[in-house]
Amino acid sequence: MTGTTRTSPRTADASTAMRPPDASTSGACLNCGAPVSQRFCPACGQAAIDPNPTLGEFVHEAAAEFLHWDGKLAATFRLLFTKPGELTREYLAGRRASYLSPLRVYLTCSVLFFALKALAPDPPLVVRAGAKQVGVVTIQEDTVGATLEAIDRMTQSRSSTDRVAGRVLGNALRHGDQTAASLRQSIPNVMFVLVPIFAGLVALVFRNRHMRYPQHLAFALHTHAFLFLALVLTLVPRVTRNPAVDAIAVATSVLAIAIYTVLAVRRVYGGSTWSAILRSSALAATYFAAFTLAMLLTFAVAALRV
Repeated sequence: MTGTTRTSPRTADASTAMRPPDASTSGACLNCGAPVSQRFCPACGQAAIDPNPTLGEFVHEAAAEFLHWDGKLAATFRLLFTKPGELTREYLAGRRASYLSPLRVYLTCSVLFFALKALAPDPPLVVRAGAKQVGVVTIQEDTVGATLEAIDRMTQSRSSTDRVAGRVLGNALRHGDQTAASLRQSIPNVMFVLVPIFAGLVALVFRNRHMRYPQHLAFALHTHAFLFLALVLTLVPRVTRNPAVDAIAVATSVLAIAIYTVLAVRRVYGGSTWSAILRSSALAATYFAAFTLAMLLTFAVAALRV
């Protein structure tokens, strides 16, 4: 008598529960359960997917989700590079389906820049003769002891401002590596916070254009996205170590940012070229002041953490 193997109902139920349904045979959306007859669910918009994909399908789905390999990526960056401000105009006009969102463009460019910056060799440390690198500051060798003593006296001052300044400078001098590392980690967050500040400055400069703050924010995100791409050229000195090439790369980066900003301002907000130059200059000056203040505060926080 030939024996047969039986599976208990409990075991069968458990194995069935562990096995995901097949999207190609269920005819229902795996996300909301609505009937699906085409590529996308009419109720929630999720694509009709196989819950047990192959490696190739998984990689394709990840790439499509992050980079939108459906034409959006190429169309977005082509417009960002070739026509300054046009991507913002398309967004303000409501033509958004063909392009990445302003926030996604900013994040993509910022991640690219900081990733390349992390991979690039550290810049060479140049200390002039008779000086000494103490932490993140270069001071004369014969004044190191006196400088530290003066800072220690500041920490014992009655003024709370002097005490905080003494702690910041003392930690920066004595724990320079930790302070510099903390500062580097904070810069991407600082830049992200500065974007809405930049948008607020744009709103002040162009306050008579009948535009709301979110529209200025879209312009700020697009402008900063190009800024990160142009700043990639400033990493060239870390690789070439050629003074002539390094100077050309940095100058090209700065010039590209300046020209791009003027052209973007003129295209988005209108006016003559000279008006765009003057307004862009005022915007750059106030933004540089805000950037400097933000970096000083970030430096102080980084030094107090160590």
